[in-house]
Amino acid sequence: MNRTTLPVVKTDEQCWKTIGIRGDRSCPELSTHIHCNNCPVFAAAGRRFLDAPSPPGYVDEWTTRLAIPEEEADGERVSVLVFRLGPEWLALPVASLTEVTRPRVVHRIPHRGGILAGLVNIRGELLVCVRLDLILGTAENSVPDHDRQRFVVIHRDKENWVFRADEVDQVHRLAMPQLVPPAPTLNRAQAKLTRGVFPYQSHSVGLLDESRLFQTLRERLR
Repeated sequence: MNRTTLPVVKTDEQCWKTIGIRGDRSCPELSTHIHCNNCPVFAAAGRRFLDAPSPPGYVDEWTTRLAIPEEEADGERVSVLVFRLGPEWLALPVASLTEVTRPRVVHRIPHRGGILAGLVNIRGELLVCVRLDLILGTAENSVPDHDRQRFVVIHRDKENWVFRADEVDQVHRLAMPQLVPPAPTLNRAQAKLTRGVFPYQSHSVGLLDESRLFQTLRERLR
């Protein structure tokens, strides 16, 4: 479908591009209006733009485009946070996340180790910090980049846990039909906790099953 172009309003009053906020800011009215958006000259130009006639076919094109139903193939969509543990890219539903923060000091607990890294202070509350990389078996051959590392705080009901991610990307809207079964080459622990795999940029990302993850944390930290 060919896309039409919005009309361009030509005016000699585009002073905001020369002496206004987008120019050299020499306009004496800036001291009064602070920003060109508050100036009546800018408002008048906006009215002329909106009152200008639409180009031929513009209304018909958008009527047709808005009448097209969303593709049912997309199915359910879930917001997930994409992050990296060692060489593995993973994701967790945003609903199970509390926050992402810079690494803090982890206070070791005497006579405890393994997946229990210690306690960490998050906004005045001591939370248990766990080694998710050990739980998933991704700790081997991992070279940490401390500038990229982040702490991820997760929750379920009244449980709160913290784990260190080697890198946090961003929130992604995942179409659930994109999920495919995990590869048989995944280690047993990771395969057990992975709902499926989806493509993201140049990575293959494993979507973790938050219910099984929290159950595993409870069982292994008793």
